[in-house]
Amino acid sequence: INPTAQPVEALIFDYGRTPLAIVNNGHTIQVNCTPGSMLRVGARTYMLRQFHFHAPSEHTIAGRYSAMEAHFVHQAEDGELAVVGVMIERGGANAAYEPTWEHLPAQESAEQRYDVEIDLSALLPRRLAAYRYIGSLTTPPCTENVRWFVLTQPVQLSGAQVAAFEAIMKGNNRPVQPLNGRVIVVDPQE
Repeated sequence: INPTAQPVEALIFDYGRTPLAIVNNGHTIQVNCTPGSMLRVGARTYMLRQFHFHAPSEHTIAGRYSAMEAHFVHQAEDGELAVVGVMIERGGANAAYEPTWEHLPAQESAEQRYDVEIDLSALLPRRLAAYRYIGSLTTPPCTENVRWFVLTQPVQLSGAQVAAFEAIMKGNNRPVQPLNGRVIVVDPQE
């Protein structure tokens, strides 16, 4: 990655809480979010639809994979998609992820709902600077013209938390794709 620094619109996260609605769709473990949480980028507003996980990460930073990556999938009123990637490193246990981890479905299943809430904003790192590019979804149909924001600061999960996900869904990442002329922009504060 050879990111260029240039002025960018701030990422404004307005995340609330959502009841846990989790599904193992055979490709990943996904949490579906109730309406209300959103991402604003300039004049554009994207509603958070769901988040899911890949192990190892689908992006590399400085050529290095992270243990996992979370994708927060948002959609604007006109259908445009924006995905926020959060790199996950092995480290200390992460209490914000624990409500999801306590209910990881080991087998492919329909959505299961639990009487527990997730604080969505607590799932993000403190610093919200990002690498930005236009790409595609990483699972079929690999929809194009997706706005990607890969946060530069990772979050941590414990080795046991990472292992619990990998026991169900290891190797569910798409290989890193060539840039094919895409420009990656990094927030100037990085």
